[in-house]
Amino acid sequence: MGLESEGHFLILKKIKYSEADLIIHALSQSGEKMSFMARGALRSKRRFGGGVLEPTHHVKLTYLLSNKTDLHTIKEAQLLQGFDLIRNDYDKLDFALTALNCVSQVSLEGDSGSSTMYNLLGHLLKRLEPISNPASLSLLKIQFYLKFLLQQGVLEIEDWMKPFLKMNLQDTDSFSALSALEPNCSGKLLSLEKSVLHYIKNASF
Repeated sequence: MGLESEGHFLILKKIKYSEADLIIHALSQSGEKMSFMARGALRSKRRFGGGVLEPTHHVKLTYLLSNKTDLHTIKEAQLLQGFDLIRNDYDKLDFALTALNCVSQVSLEGDSGSSTMYNLLGHLLKRLEPISNPASLSLLKIQFYLKFLLQQGVLEIEDWMKPFLKMNLQDTDSFSALSALEPNCSGKLLSLEKSVLHYIKNASF
């Protein structure tokens, strides 16, 4: 086992590996997708208590770098932000998990030059948490999907997209400005979702 390291991550996925262990996929601040073994995670309340390794969680991980594989070992996990208001709402959680899957599919092991994807996902989760109505959720979905496809270099920009792309996800006033566009864009969401799913299914890296 190699050197000890630490960093901030967004948890993308967890996989039960044994009766007590988990495999964790997480996105680093530099945009690198990394894989970890969390030994004893299902038993140790001291190191991994409170469901700290749940998808969507923003965490600080202390880990040992592996010299032989891409599977590193988590020593300790600290929850920085749990986004509880997302996890308590089915529709918001469903979209958050969809966004995590999108990012997971296009992020690469060893690619540490994509901090924009980490920022996009982090801003999405922060903006998603306080949403309280379906119309705002639809607008946020459109905004995220457009920015995701733009970052991937596969978006052909149309005029109706420009207000969504111009505004930052973290702008708390964005929905009031975009709400006037919602009736004209409600039919765009399904098409965008299909485009994103098609892209992540067929993209090869």
